[in-house]
Amino acid sequence: MYQVKNSRRLARQLVAQVCARPAIIVDLCDAAAFIDMHGVRTRLWVTAETAVKCADCNRLLIDQATKTLEQALRTEGMLD
Repeated sequence: MYQVKNSRRLARQLVAQVCARPAIIVDLCDAAAFIDMHGVRTRLWVTAETAVKCADCNRLLIDQATKTLEQALRTEGMLD
């Protein structure tokens, strides 16, 4: 699992539905943990993981990381 150094808040809170329970993702630490637990090694999830890593190093990329994770969740049917 990727260890987040700068757990910045995402541009907006994401609430993913996993096994009929909500998973609230509010920062990079939550995002990295969620991707590690639920993201299969497809290009979609690898892209989300890379976006989180980049945002951890560069705060200007936090909005892009949020959008990328949101897209992965939406594609997997975990986000309305």
